[in-house]
Amino acid sequence: MIKSTNYVVWRVVCLSFILVSCAKTPKEKAEPFVTELAMPNFRLATMQDSTMILSKDISKDGIVVLKYFSPDCDHCQKAAQQYVSRKNCFSNLRTIWMSGDWANLKDIQTFAETYNLNQTNPIYIGKDVASNLVLYFDLKSVPFAAVYKDNQLIKEYRNKLDFNELAEINNGTFVPQPKDSLLKIRQQFSMKR
Repeated sequence: MIKSTNYVVWRVVCLSFILVSCAKTPKEKAEPFVTELAMPNFRLATMQDSTMILSKDISKDGIVVLKYFSPDCDHCQKAAQQYVSRKNCFSNLRTIWMSGDWANLKDIQTFAETYNLNQTNPIYIGKDVASNLVLYFDLKSVPFAAVYKDNQLIKEYRNKLDFNELAEINNGTFVPQPKDSLLKIRQQFSMKR
């Protein structure tokens, strides 16, 4: 009886050792999801047919760029030209090109056609119907871009895009700011609202 009990104990110990040694430990701890850094709510009227798209219905997987512009803005026009000319550097970026509610959809369509925005892997092109993003990001001028990775803000560009940095984001070599510093920036803007 003692011999069989020792055998059972020995087997349990061996199996436990095997299970523990085979268990995979995560190499890096997943960063927690931060609600305040998630993509804000907005309603987008698409230029193609004025279809209303809600931000909650947009896939947030991967890298999504919210690109805010005004069709008559010289800086926005230059930024669109540069973006399209470097489109091969941004193959992993999915972009939502949008203007505020002040813009007319025909002007947005003309802008999109003039600068070939359809070549930039757009998710949608249109206008932010209630200019929610203007308020959310406290925009004073355009162009503006907010970059999200898996629905977490990793970078904002006010007035000028850094195309080299966007290429790094596309390639996965960009090192984002720590989430706490991004949170401080977001909290500053939310206190202004």
